[in-house]
Amino acid sequence: MERTVDFSPLEVETDPFADAASQSLPEVVRPLADAYDEQITDRDRSLWRWFYRATAEFGLSCVDADCVRRTRSAKVLATMFITVVDDVAERYGDRATLAELLKVPFEHQHADPTRAGVAGEYVRFQRELWTELRTLYDDGPRAGEFAELFRFDLRQALQSVDYSALLAQHPGLASERELWTYDAHNMMVLCFADIDLAYSSSFDAAELAAVREVVTRAQRMARVGNWIATWERELAEGDYSSGVVVRALESGVVSIDELQTLEARLTDDAVEPIVTAIRGSDIEAYFVDRWRSEYDEAAQFVGAVDSVDLRAYLEGFETIFRAQLANRPSN
Repeated sequence: MERTVDFSPLEVETDPFADAASQSLPEVVRPLADAYDEQITDRDRSLWRWFYRATAEFGLSCVDADCVRRTRSAKVLATMFITVVDDVAERYGDRATLAELLKVPFEHQHADPTRAGVAGEYVRFQRELWTELRTLYDDGPRAGEFAELFRFDLRQALQSVDYSALLAQHPGLASERELWTYDAHNMMVLCFADIDLAYSSSFDAAELAAVREVVTRAQRMARVGNWIATWERELAEGDYSSGVVVRALESGVVSIDELQTLEARLTDDAVEPIVTAIRGSDIEAYFVDRWRSEYDEAAQFVGAVDSVDLRAYLEGFETIFRAQLANRPSN
């Protein structure tokens, strides 16, 4: 399958989701967004609006027609969930609170907001959020059939945050190979597909392996777009876990000494030479090529599945890539 649109990714200027700011969040999401604004406040509500707009692009076509809005709402809550965990780990380096947040989705573990050194408001919010997310998931007619898969994919996403927290402590640990193994799961795309499958009465379970081949590659595509869109902002925050920065380190565009210097002196003057060096390299172009490679590999499975329109699914990720690139600070 060939892509239907020819584009020059690093020159994208228009965000196809520019109308997101004018959209209202779904009714089931708004109370959690309100609670987030009151209790957490790390992110602006525009992020949830932007992502809700994005969910229109990448749902599996097999979702029951009257359930699409519910699956999109669940995906926003799932994104809010992983964002809270990620911010605690990477923005604040709060290992004590992270340890409790990693327990929230699992019944055999107890997340304790009163534990010493823990930011209890984060744990209490996450427990409330998870309860609503799980209720939405469980309402799906095939939720039980795919519940173990959902829990497995969620564990991988949480492990990716734990890995990023380790990188924040030990920048020299970073390698591109391990980022592909662990960090890509942070995008939650496999979890989003699990949510869709819970609401897909017509899905042929015999096609699950082929669908996951495509979704796994789409998850990497989403990760590439996110890396390109956010590495400059994250670097300015002292976060070196982006694939762009890690490749710059491995290829000698920047040195470990430069990154370690940022830890001691995180100022615009210290960050700017690193940003300039990476922008002047071919690293972003390398990741655009990697995005294309993942797309082409995923496209080979389109004809192997009848119960899902995988062509439309992949084309949705092209739109998402455009939106991610349009939001690059240097665009």
